[in-house]
Amino acid sequence: MGKTYLNLVLNNFLSIEENKILFEEYKVKRDKKIMDLLEKEFKKYYSKIVLVSYFSKTLYYAAQKYDQKIRRYQSFTEELVDQNEDSFYVENTNITDSENIANYFADENFYKAINKLTDRQKQIVYLLYIKEMTEIEAASIMGISQQAVNKGKIKAIKEIQSGLNAIK
Repeated sequence: MGKTYLNLVLNNFLSIEENKILFEEYKVKRDKKIMDLLEKEFKKYYSKIVLVSYFSKTLYYAAQKYDQKIRRYQSFTEELVDQNEDSFYVENTNITDSENIANYFADENFYKAINKLTDRQKQIVYLLYIKEMTEIEAASIMGISQQAVNKGKIKAIKEIQSGLNAIK
């Protein structure tokens, strides 16, 4: 402990009227009993300071841990909400509509080209272009990887292009 800390503690101890009176009396009489009483009072005073400091630190760290738990809990609940929203979105997306994807296009040539796609390609085109989902969302609904959705999309586009070129 530094001298300034000890001086501060001692000055605060002597700012208490009873302790100041005891100290003044000791300076005049130099009595051993008064000194022992003064030391006893100082030890009690200092014990209180140490105890308050301990409680203060304990409360500070407990508050930090509590804050961490709250943040972890909030993060966890946000994750759950996000997952529930995703699953709600998945549950409410009907991929069987992809079988009728050709009905979404008025152009007869496009209708014929779409009907030549495989069921999987129709599902990919339906989810990406009719439902306007991302590849990741479509992948999670179909239970395949995003790369598989991308490859299926590229193949579907090429098939549609070749189907349209063959018709013209």
